[in-house]
Amino acid sequence: MPKGRLGPGLLLFPGTAERHQHNPATNCTAREQDAIGGTKTIPNANDDHVAINQQRQRSIRCIRRPPLWQPPPPLTRTSKEGPEEREQVPEQSPDENQGSKLGAKVHSFIIEFLQGSSIHGFIYLAKLGLNFVERMIWFAFICVALFSIISLSKRTWQRFQTSPMVISMDRNKLVWNTSFPSLTVCPHKRIDELKVEEYIISHGEDFETEEDQEDFRDFIVKLASLTYDNLETLPLNKSFGISGEKYLDLLYELKWAFEPEISSGAAVKMFIYETQTEFGICHAVNSLVARYNSFDYWRSNDWSILDHGDRVTVHPLDGEIYAQIINLSTAYDVYFHGAGDVPSISKQRYTFPESDYTTVELIALEIYTNEEARAFTTKQRSCRFNYEAEDMQSVPIYSFGLCLSECRMFFALRACGCIPHFYRNRREHNHIPFTQVRNGRRLPVCGLEGIGCLVRIKREIISLKSDKYKINCNCLANCDDSNFFVQSHRSRVWFLGANLQWGIIDYPKMQLRRDVLFSFADVLVYIGGLVGFFLGCSALSFTEIIYYFTARFVRRMFFN
Repeated sequence: MPKGRLGPGLLLFPGTAERHQHNPATNCTAREQDAIGGTKTIPNANDDHVAINQQRQRSIRCIRRPPLWQPPPPLTRTSKEGPEEREQVPEQSPDENQGSKLGAKVHSFIIEFLQGSSIHGFIYLAKLGLNFVERMIWFAFICVALFSIISLSKRTWQRFQTSPMVISMDRNKLVWNTSFPSLTVCPHKRIDELKVEEYIISHGEDFETEEDQEDFRDFIVKLASLTYDNLETLPLNKSFGISGEKYLDLLYELKWAFEPEISSGAAVKMFIYETQTEFGICHAVNSLVARYNSFDYWRSNDWSILDHGDRVTVHPLDGEIYAQIINLSTAYDVYFHGAGDVPSISKQRYTFPESDYTTVELIALEIYTNEEARAFTTKQRSCRFNYEAEDMQSVPIYSFGLCLSECRMFFALRACGCIPHFYRNRREHNHIPFTQVRNGRRLPVCGLEGIGCLVRIKREIISLKSDKYKINCNCLANCDDSNFFVQSHRSRVWFLGANLQWGIIDYPKMQLRRDVLFSFADVLVYIGGLVGFFLGCSALSFTEIIYYFTARFVRRMFFN
């Protein structure tokens, strides 16, 4: 060995070679140590140009790096043929590795949620120390609780949708006002004979014989009084050249001038309006809907809401209040009803002669709806206000009687292909041969053949019940409604013609009121009580679920 050189593999400081070759505590390669400024090893002990004791301070990162962070060595499997032949296990692809990591994150996130949830029972699904059977028992308890909550909540919501209202009695009669009864008068005499004679003369080509003239007089009188009860009385053998579309125009052209006068002791003045009903041309007193069925309103094709003034009401302190119609000049039929409705064919009719002075005493039963109920739907209230007329086709307002009349009209159209002439079915002016209702459909008016069809189904039309046809009117009661019943009536012979006096003698001692019994706040309280009873949680628990599976989930999955 040359002088001045050390032997191969010898170092100045014993034990340094082993420390520099590999330090298991650091788990760093030589290249990493060089890169981060760690300890340098001596590659060759015989190299004169390399300093033997060149050592720097080690990096804290290199010393404290956890051993688990090291990439695992590649796994190999020794074959049976010998240790020389080895087969390397294939490594996972990047997509599979990423998917396994994401699945592990989701699993750990769900475990974290279950262990920290404030909902009772969830913690036992992820609690350590429980076996599979115990977890399944708790899972079954939670499922039963959820089923009970959903089932009872559905029943509560169904109740809120169908019957959240209650009708109660109010007996404080000195607080409320009572509506004054309205009535509709239908005179028996409706055709002016002089106008009929003028019509026969002007249309002489249609009346060749005296018999034709007599038949026409009988036909027009019965047509003026035509209703569902007496359809079979109309002669159906001759049309006299008159189509069904001209029936209503002809009746108003030949009608008798029925002009009664009205007087009342109420503070508000009452008016009388001519109106078209299912009983023919009549006159309504103290009505808020009669003008929508007037011939002038139909002929002008008007759909606007009319101003009827204040509703006529009376109070027990006002004493006895009567209204009177004078100068009737003919026998007549009377229908009593509320101010916001029209007479129905199913209502009771009173007939009085032309030479009597008749006094009618009525009793009232009213129902009104609180303002809070206006926020509910018509299905929830089971009633409609007069402005809720979106389903009406012939008038711009709603009432129960108008809805039934419209339902009969469309039932007649379905069964016979035409509608009676006493319904609204016109557009613009009366000379238009076809008619049209609100939705733009032109409906044919029944002639003699159509009236013959109506005779066969008139009982079904009146009752709106049929075995052959499915009838669904969907007519709800008026939310604010007045019902009047005749308590007594008396008549005496009067030399000045027929007069009618009616009023309220005995004021009602009870009034019905439609109130909100089950509001949306009650629904929330009821369902919240169910959730608290079965799961022991509150609104903040649901907020916790939303937070966990939105903001916290995104942060844990993608930003941590």
